[in-house]
Amino acid sequence: MSDFSEKMKEYESKKKKSNRGIITIIIVGLLVFAALFLYNIQVKNQKRLDTKLLIESNNEQIKQIEKKDSILYTKNVQKEDSIKIALKQVQVEIEKIKQAAGNNTYVLSKIDSLQTKVDNIIVIAADTITVRYYKRKADKGKIEGVVKSIASPNYNLEYREVSNDDGKNTVNSLYYGKNVKKEYVDILYKKLLKSGVKIKYLKPFLSARGFEWKDSAIEIGFEKPTSTTDENARLFVRVYSYKPKGKNRYLIRDKLEAKGFQTKLFPDWREKPSFFSDESTVLYYDKSQKEKALSIAETLAGLTRTPFKTRIGAGYGVTREERKTVFIVHYNGNGG
Repeated sequence: MSDFSEKMKEYESKKKKSNRGIITIIIVGLLVFAALFLYNIQVKNQKRLDTKLLIESNNEQIKQIEKKDSILYTKNVQKEDSIKIALKQVQVEIEKIKQAAGNNTYVLSKIDSLQTKVDNIIVIAADTITVRYYKRKADKGKIEGVVKSIASPNYNLEYREVSNDDGKNTVNSLYYGKNVKKEYVDILYKKLLKSGVKIKYLKPFLSARGFEWKDSAIEIGFEKPTSTTDENARLFVRVYSYKPKGKNRYLIRDKLEAKGFQTKLFPDWREKPSFFSDESTVLYYDKSQKEKALSIAETLAGLTRTPFKTRIGAGYGVTREERKTVFIVHYNGNGG
C-alpha cells in the first residue's frame, strides 16, 4: 500500500470520527431542545391548571357567599314567620284567659292592656321595613326625624356613611324593593316631601343574584341629576381586593353605590392569584361597556389615589346574560 493510500485511509477515518462527533452533538442538542420544549409545555400546562383551579376556587367562593346570603335571607324570613306563629299562640292563650276570667273587671282590664301590646307587636312583626339611609351633613337630622315620626308601618333605620361628603347636597332619591308594599313606599315618600325633603328620583330596585336583601328594603340617598343615573342603576359591580389600603374597599363600595351602581364586596384574597391583575383594574365583558368601565376606573382612581386600568375580561364567573351588565373590580392595594 502506498503512502498516499494510507494517508487517504487515515483521513477518511478521521472524517468519519469527526462526522460521528458532529452528529452526536446535533442529536444531544436536539434531545436537550426537545427536553426544554417539553418542560416548557409542562410548565405552561401546570400554570393553566393552577389558574383553572384558582378560578374554580374563586367561583366556588362566589357560590358560597351567595349561598350564605340566601340562607341568611331565608333565616330572616323564617324568623319573622316564627314570631308571627308565636304571637298567634299568645293570642289563643289570651282568649282562653279572657273566657276563664268571667266578670272579673281587674283581670279583664289587664288582658285588654296585654292584647293592645300584642296587637302592636303583630303590626311591627308584619310591617317592619329596612330603610338604609346614606346620611349626609346637609340633611341636618331631617331624615331621621321623618322616619321616626311614622308610627305605622315600622321603618327600621340603618345608616351608611357617605365618603367625601362636602355638606352641599341633601338626599334626593328613594329606591324600594319588589316585596315592599307600594303603600308603605308612598307613606314614607309623601312624609319626606311634606317635610321639605326633595325626592327627585323614586325608583324600584332591579333584582340580581346576591342582592336579594334589597327586595324587602328601601334606600334613601343622593344621586347627581345626570342622564347616567338610570343607566347605572341597571349595572352591577363586584369588588375584589388584594391587600387593600385601609378602608378603601368600603370607600369604593360607597362611592359606586352613590353613583347608582349596584355594588357588592367580596372577601379579600389572602394570596394573589395568577389571574388577579398586577395593577388595579376594572374588567368589563362586552365592547359596548368600555366607556362605562373607563368612567368607573376614573372615579376609583380619584377616590383611592391609585391608577386604575381597564381591560376586557375572559368571562370567568360571568354568565352570557350578565356580560352587558356586570363589571369586576380588581383593587390591588399591594402593587397598584
